[in-house]
Amino acid sequence: MSSNRNTVDGGYAWVILIACTLLYMTLVGTCKAFGILYNEFLEKYDAGAGNTAWISSLMFFLCFALGPLANYLVGVFSFRAVVMFGGLLVSIGYFISAFVPRMEWMFLTIGVICGFGSGLAFAPCGTIVSFYFVKRRALANGIMVSGSGLSSFVFPYLYQYCIDTFSVTGAMIIISGVILHMCVAGALLRQPLELTDNHTPFDQSTVDEKQGHKETRTTEKTCNVYLKLLRNTRLTMFIMVFTINILAYAANFVAFPAHMQSLGFHENEVALAFSMIGAAEVLTRALFGWFADKKYISNSVIMIFSGVASGTAAILLPCFKTFPVMVAYGLAVGIFPGAFWSLMAVVLLDCVPLIELTSAFGLLYIFMSSAIAFSQPGMGWIEDATGDWNLSFRMMGTFHFLTTAILLAEPLILKLFCYDFGDKEKRDDHEEEIEEYVRTSDIARRSSTIRHDNYDSKEHVKVSLIRERDIIAENETKSSHPTSKDDDRSELLAPIAATEEIDV
Repeated sequence: MSSNRNTVDGGYAWVILIACTLLYMTLVGTCKAFGILYNEFLEKYDAGAGNTAWISSLMFFLCFALGPLANYLVGVFSFRAVVMFGGLLVSIGYFISAFVPRMEWMFLTIGVICGFGSGLAFAPCGTIVSFYFVKRRALANGIMVSGSGLSSFVFPYLYQYCIDTFSVTGAMIIISGVILHMCVAGALLRQPLELTDNHTPFDQSTVDEKQGHKETRTTEKTCNVYLKLLRNTRLTMFIMVFTINILAYAANFVAFPAHMQSLGFHENEVALAFSMIGAAEVLTRALFGWFADKKYISNSVIMIFSGVASGTAAILLPCFKTFPVMVAYGLAVGIFPGAFWSLMAVVLLDCVPLIELTSAFGLLYIFMSSAIAFSQPGMGWIEDATGDWNLSFRMMGTFHFLTTAILLAEPLILKLFCYDFGDKEKRDDHEEEIEEYVRTSDIARRSSTIRHDNYDSKEHVKVSLIRERDIIAENETKSSHPTSKDDDRSELLAPIAATEEIDV
């Protein structure tokens, strides 16, 4: 395992990236192409647009809501075991769905079983890449998420061909077989060294008596970690941005094909325009990642531009009813909201250290799952009430503009809610955080260095804490001389293992 220290940004890291790209391609592409099956279910079961949309909405909800559980399980077992088991569940769910007699059963087979499997595979897939890439982190994440673009381009044609040739039942069986390849890709994953080094096995004779205490401590620690993250103003703001963005973005995969079908377009035209989302994502997501790594402009500016473009396209779509406009809208959905996905891991790492990334992703997925739960059914209910999808698209555009407004207000938000070091109570709390780093410095020295944009690459010291320490020291110098503890604080190191995280 020691050879893994040299795999960051090279070596087996590229195998990890290829495996995660294949996983993302299969899992997300299958979810996005569900709109083709959605139209077939509408015609076959005639249960209403809003009620039918609950099938995919439940699957999306569990896919994101189970993020914290999945990220916890990869530490207990491994990335490989959790992802392979998740892929197996998704495959089983689609296979059983081929034989259900009523649509209500699909809430269990696709909504619950596929959703649970997707949740176990999705979060670890998006997390592990950041452990293996540092310099090219944004590019690597962009390449990974662009895999879903390729499958989003191919799968609608595959779905439509299988439905026309083998009926919906045969198509579900074939889809089940395609999804089973997730297990093959999952087998290529290796546990990151930062997690394996921090695992201390228990002596077998003492496992039983310590188990209850361990579970209680783990539960309390998890709650403390999430509370600590919620106190991070910048992280909370970006969680709001990503949550509102997914609220509008996810609705496209039900509303867009259904809107075209309601306008009288042929099924092949619907599949072509719908596949343009994936075609645009193939190149643009990796391009956004590459551009973000160059740091010509900030990530917030990229997302502001994308939010304006996405909102404008959604609001203007109901004004046009021609096929070229539908193709153009599909391209716009693939290009601009995709920037949020390419930058998700990078933006989170601008707010938290790498060792807290899994917890940050878990917290983000909790909020995003809540938005997804009502995104597609909500837009379907609007269509049921108004008789068309026009108001639904205007609502989606409004949500995109709302993300832009929040990002533009970032300086004001940070000014209003960030720490004020003149406040003694907050200053004392922060002193305790610094003291904790001093006490755990010996452990940090023994652990592998975790690099992060907010850490000094030469001294391996947390830059944000050093700056804050200096502010505190400067204020205290006026009334007293520095103590020996002040000298100890200069030895602050990078974050320690997940099992040694600070409880706030």
